[in-house]
Amino acid sequence: MSGPRALRREWTTPEGWRGTRLGMWAWLIQRAAAVGLLGVIALHLVNPFRQGVQAALLALVLLHALLGVRSLLLDVGLPLRWHRPLFVGALALTVAVFVLVWLVRWY
Repeated sequence: MSGPRALRREWTTPEGWRGTRLGMWAWLIQRAAAVGLLGVIALHLVNPFRQGVQAALLALVLLHALLGVRSLLLDVGLPLRWHRPLFVGALALTVAVFVLVWLVRWY
């Protein structure tokens, strides 16, 4: 009898990423946004008036939050066919709100 089987991938090659499902990409992007937020918040505390830091903070907060809302909606029982539309919608809404807020702040 063999031990438990584990998925083994070579993450440093493009072939290792092939077949990665959309839900995993959403999870990875949300976790990367969380880690990025830690660094950007530290930079924002040092100098809150840098526009690049403000833009990164806004973008990462929106991305992390909207992917979190997607996850919550799926957890409360939305059907699996909603995975892709919610993911695309979260990304599109992130871009739309970012552009809207960034343009409005200049007026």
